[in-house]
Amino acid sequence: MADPCVHGSRGDCAISVRRGGLSVLGEGVRKAVPGARVIMLAVDEGVRTRWAPAAHASLEAAGLRVHVVPLQADENEKSIAAVERVWAAMLQAGMQRGDALVALGGGIAGDLAGFAAATFLRGIPLVMAPTTLLAMVDASIGGKTAVNLPLPKGGLGKNLAGAFHAPSWVLCDVDTLATLSDRDFRCGLAECVKHALIADPAMLRWMRGTCASILAREPVALEELVRRSVAIKAAVVSRDEFECGERAHLNLGHTFGHALESVLHDRLRHGEAVAIGLVAAVAASRAAGWWPDADPAEVAAALAQVGLPTKVPTSVDRATLNVAMGFDKKGSGGRRRLVLLRGPGQPAVLDDATDAIVDAGWSAVGA
Repeated sequence: MADPCVHGSRGDCAISVRRGGLSVLGEGVRKAVPGARVIMLAVDEGVRTRWAPAAHASLEAAGLRVHVVPLQADENEKSIAAVERVWAAMLQAGMQRGDALVALGGGIAGDLAGFAAATFLRGIPLVMAPTTLLAMVDASIGGKTAVNLPLPKGGLGKNLAGAFHAPSWVLCDVDTLATLSDRDFRCGLAECVKHALIADPAMLRWMRGTCASILAREPVALEELVRRSVAIKAAVVSRDEFECGERAHLNLGHTFGHALESVLHDRLRHGEAVAIGLVAAVAASRAAGWWPDADPAEVAAALAQVGLPTKVPTSVDRATLNVAMGFDKKGSGGRRRLVLLRGPGQPAVLDDATDAIVDAGWSAVGA
């Protein structure tokens, strides 16, 4: 299967999916950003010991001058203050507009580093080298960069300050998935299930049939999983780069999920919140009359098969969740916009979800 590609206003962005990819990182950066002389390697602290040396060596072997800035993979650290530290490191390194930032790590590091690249000198080239499944199939693709903001009444507003800044290249080295914790690996599977629900029901059947190989992280299964999932997102982004229409479909489950993540950010990770949100979205789709025979339990079973939660893990006041949902950046004019399904592979946006529809979603997940 050929590597996917995003076709955007800044040109094409190839997404390379392979084993041992970090060994050719420098060569790929030279090709994607031919004018670069200095590289800021923004490294997730979680992979600094295991994967950063190979990335650093490959970049230096390509004749690039490399500086390193560490990043904390923590939602509370995904902040303007952290971006300022990256800006300061790039100033210290004497970086210019033709130089590039390479983000090595998971989705939090990629979002934060991407926002720094988008805003430094009004934008410098960005290369993504994701090391988590979640980042490979979702966060690294499509140019969304962001940091979180504290909400007025407490909690964390996900990705409320950000910019579109398409990467010049994305390198998915599936070997890096071998060192993920089981919990982190499962979080990425939530986005794979989401992609299957919105665009490829056959992929969900394949995932369920190949579940043992996927959970065992067999390389052949992982390459196919990443390529199939990436191809779905790349196609959507190519048709709607700046989320004026169809790209919103990629947010299936996220309005519910982000509300949960905002309130329970110390208990739920992003992929876990999205998994619960997907069950809520299917239930809301049925309540809206869009997918009358939708079975939230069937989607919950697919998620549970790969070890993801499908219920809210602790007692949470529904009113608190609805307030958090109101801060979701996909809302408009005070209305709650939900991405729902009219059937398998048939996503659509409901512009003004009623209380009854939202409540049906929360009830399905025990909130």
